[in-house]
Amino acid sequence: MASTQSNDQRLLDRILDDQHRRLAPDQGQDDFFTFFAADKALQDWDLDNDEITDGIVDGAHDCGIDGIWTFVDGRYVTVDAHQYLTPRAGTIELVILQAKTSPGYQETVIEKLHFHLPDLLDMGRDEDGLVGHTNAKLLERTRRFLRILEDLASSFPQVRVKVIYASKAAEGPHPNVKAKGDRLRRELAKITSDTEATIEYLTAADLRERTARGAKAVAQLIFSETPMSTSLGEGYVCLARLDEYYRFITSDNKALRLELFESNVRDYAGSTAVNNAIGNTLKSGTREDFWWFNNGVTIVADAAQIAGKKIVIKDPQIVNGLQTSHEVYSYFQTGGQHLDRSLLVKIVVAPESGTTRDRIIRATNSQTQLPAGALRATEPIQKDIEESLYHGGDYRYERRASYYRNLGFPLDQVVSMTRLAREFTAFVLHEPHTALRHSEALLLDDKHYGQIFSARNNLDLYRLTLDVHARLRRFLTLYTEVRPLLGETIENWLYPLASGSAYTLTRLRRPTARDLLNIDLDHLDTELMERMTKSLEQNFKSALRANKAGGVDRIARSPEFTDRLRQSIISQRHFHIER
Repeated sequence: MASTQSNDQRLLDRILDDQHRRLAPDQGQDDFFTFFAADKALQDWDLDNDEITDGIVDGAHDCGIDGIWTFVDGRYVTVDAHQYLTPRAGTIELVILQAKTSPGYQETVIEKLHFHLPDLLDMGRDEDGLVGHTNAKLLERTRRFLRILEDLASSFPQVRVKVIYASKAAEGPHPNVKAKGDRLRRELAKITSDTEATIEYLTAADLRERTARGAKAVAQLIFSETPMSTSLGEGYVCLARLDEYYRFITSDNKALRLELFESNVRDYAGSTAVNNAIGNTLKSGTREDFWWFNNGVTIVADAAQIAGKKIVIKDPQIVNGLQTSHEVYSYFQTGGQHLDRSLLVKIVVAPESGTTRDRIIRATNSQTQLPAGALRATEPIQKDIEESLYHGGDYRYERRASYYRNLGFPLDQVVSMTRLAREFTAFVLHEPHTALRHSEALLLDDKHYGQIFSARNNLDLYRLTLDVHARLRRFLTLYTEVRPLLGETIENWLYPLASGSAYTLTRLRRPTARDLLNIDLDHLDTELMERMTKSLEQNFKSALRANKAGGVDRIARSPEFTDRLRQSIISQRHFHIER
């Protein structure tokens, strides 16, 4: 009997088989499909591996939700990003994913979401009542959205909730599924008085198309006046009509192309005096041209070539003009017209080698007050770490988000700056609670950053940190197949175990970085990891008996529990800790 699969379904299966084998061979097929679907569903937000994984809540007691992510003005909100948000916001977006490997759409999936989401997204929800049937990670991610909703209420942002149902279906959902999806959409629209809710169904063809779309390495900018060039080096200065620049910085579905700003500040400063002035100039009804009042934008590229009335740019990076770009984007998103006005654009083709690019980035951005850490990626220590890890062959350190992932390196080899900072904090600095409570703060706060990324640190320490966590992560993944973890979130166990391993592997009460470099990683075997895990479980249970509020999430994030765990480890005879 002939297969009933469509060509799109067959081709998608081949793509999945190939990417599963290359990117994550140790993951189960369902888990990899969830990551794959999340990657494609969130493509226009340009998240890195860790940010995608951060939102995946699939597992026991997931309430039919595989992933959930919150964005403020297009920026993903991590565990501590709310500390760095401006008090005003234009949009708050919540993206909810359900990914199924089935060849069609099921009514029960929508029904389950309809049953659970109203309770999870209710600001007056019963936390104690939810704990019994909702995993800790899902509770925290929905809590994150509600906290942002409350903190930014005074700015009256537009709230958007999007439910994405991805499957291997050959065609769209049956009318019965769509009808239930519409009821879910109407229910979600009640979150606030001005919430916009949508349901999106991704078919096999949609997932294929998004895979083929990939990251745009070449972009075109149409200019309104003939560009000027110099004989001293390749580059152009031109005027581009505002609507053409808007097309340049937006994707096909009118989302801001964040990958264009990787070398710039990823944060939009929001409602500042400067940005308000830019916005007012754009909204002005006078015939005065916009570029008279604005410094314009600077683009660094690998190559640029004039073709007719457009410049074709290879690997463009907007290194100065992020605030202007955001204001132009916001202006047209709210119905603005170009009114024959233009923007000044400077395109510089800088050598790949040498320091020219970094000096351009620093010089053009130093004109604006930047948050700490905004230019970290260009610092020598970051380049040294990337080179050291690259030559070792096991890891690819992403100073630019998604760079190595787009090149097809396995997911467990691709390491973000945030991931390295958190793992270093847990293992070398012995502060797993800080690693759990903070992510962006470790890069934006000078004190945290200086402790982690110091030129005085032996570069081998970063590789050792990653090796320890990789070994523990593999162990915990296998361990959970037989025995569920309290709280059902691996990270609450990973960082405390990494911290504990520093004591067990060195057999010292207060190991230094030099002590850690002398350990034999082979000693971190299955037997030792099992003993450490059982010890950690006992400490979690003891702490829960004393206070169940907040569960394992709260306990693992407290410095008191870190101290308690350390004392427990060094006092146990079978860990042989020297006094």
